[in-house]
Amino acid sequence: MSDELAALRRCRGLQAPTIRYHIDAGSVQYFADSLMDPDPAFRCIFAQRPGDGSAPVAPPSFFGGATGLIGIPAGDTRTMFNLVLPLPEGWTAIASGDEFEFLAPVRIGTTLVCQETFEDAYEKQGSTGRLIFFTVEKAFSMDDGAVLLRRKLHCVARPPQPEATQAHGAVPARQTAPDSQLPAVSAGPVTIRYLAMFATATAEFVDIHYDADFARSLGLPGAIIQGLYKTALAARMVKDWTGDATVLRRLSVQHRRMDLAGSTLTAGGAIISTMPQSLPADVSCRIWIHNQHGLVTTQGSADLTLPANARTAAWLNKASTKEHVSA
Repeated sequence: MSDELAALRRCRGLQAPTIRYHIDAGSVQYFADSLMDPDPAFRCIFAQRPGDGSAPVAPPSFFGGATGLIGIPAGDTRTMFNLVLPLPEGWTAIASGDEFEFLAPVRIGTTLVCQETFEDAYEKQGSTGRLIFFTVEKAFSMDDGAVLLRRKLHCVARPPQPEATQAHGAVPARQTAPDSQLPAVSAGPVTIRYLAMFATATAEFVDIHYDADFARSLGLPGAIIQGLYKTALAARMVKDWTGDATVLRRLSVQHRRMDLAGSTLTAGGAIISTMPQSLPADVSCRIWIHNQHGLVTTQGSADLTLPANARTAAWLNKASTKEHVSA
């Protein structure tokens, strides 16, 4: 075990101070706009009364802005969380995956409490050298302790790399994305403007996502799209398909490759459990994100409850007819 890994493992169970913050309409709209989501439910919502039980539901995977950075001193270098971890100087940490557990809707106008906990770390040798993987759990609850959302943020840290020489937009040779059984959703080109908007909405200010020169100085090929951006696009695909922002129960993704700023991303999926015969119904799906070259860069799974509404009924009828004809 390396000294760096040993230092991180001594942090297991470490918790950051709890943070209370408000779910405001502006951050919700910013979040939706950064995903190029035209859903009217997330626009013109500034007149909602705080705490109103009928207030609009935030987009799935949205947990509010400034969750980890409220109260830290000006000039502090922390980015994705409030925990102070003993990463060696010059090492870069980026998101490698996300797990969301949705227990109740997050509504605009509510106040949430965020508790961050360091879970564990391990290391392995990658194609670019030694890598350390670690996980931080974020639990989001109401003032009465009722948990609405849990997020496990998986990160990978690596030592400094030589400045990148890869040409912007170089494409690895890989197979094209599979056909999407679910209605696919695209966003793009995802320029630095949208990445900066997304950083503002989530308060995860990581310079490699909107400063191309800085990213290249760390050995990256340029500014890269946030892993959470791709997670949120997958959640948007489920929301658009079902017409309901509350249907997700679990969402888990792994970010296998980076996407450069300027890419166009498409979220797709397919049911991997038995096709439902009636609604509402619980289903499990395989999901993925691919870029404009057909390269799958993020993949994972989702569990949800298909609601009994006109949109899902029409989709189920179409899917059942197609399956019958194919048979």
